[in-house]
Amino acid sequence: MKKTKLYLIIPIIVLGVFYGYYWNFSSQYEAKQAAVVQAEKERKIEKLKLEAESRERAIHDAVEAQKVRKAERIAREERERAMKDAKENAKLEAEKADQEAQKLVRQSEKLEKDVTVAKEEIAKLLAEKKRSNEELVFIKQYTDAAVENQAKLAAVVTKIAQADAAAAKAAALAAAAAALKR
Repeated sequence: MKKTKLYLIIPIIVLGVFYGYYWNFSSQYEAKQAAVVQAEKERKIEKLKLEAESRERAIHDAVEAQKVRKAERIAREERERAMKDAKENAKLEAEKADQEAQKLVRQSEKLEKDVTVAKEEIAKLLAEKKRSNEELVFIKQYTDAAVENQAKLAAVVTKIAQADAAAAKAAALAAAAAALKR
């Protein structure tokens, strides 16, 4: 074979092989492309479904989380309100206890003053009782002395009356004796 034939036969063989390959490729290419496009569509649809499910799940989770946060917020507000009420009640109780303590201190001071006044009055009464007892003893002694003096005075008066009677008798005797002498 000549070189010129070789130059012609090789490209024809290569062209035949290429045509066979191209025919095989072109007959299956549209089916493969349709399958690829269909697979791409299915993948996109599946992706959209997953995204929709994911979005729906996210929305559901967000709603549930919102409900949980709302419940937590309500519980927290209730706890804070309860703590605030407890603090206010504790403050009021402390103020009430402080006022009660001040009231008791004032009562204690008043009672101490009353006790002091009562002790002073008792001391005065005891001093007055002592003075009264002393006066009673003095009066008893005085009345005993007065009774004794009265008895002595009665005896003296009796003696004076006897002495006056004796003096009157003596004067009558002296007058009688003077009259006799005369």
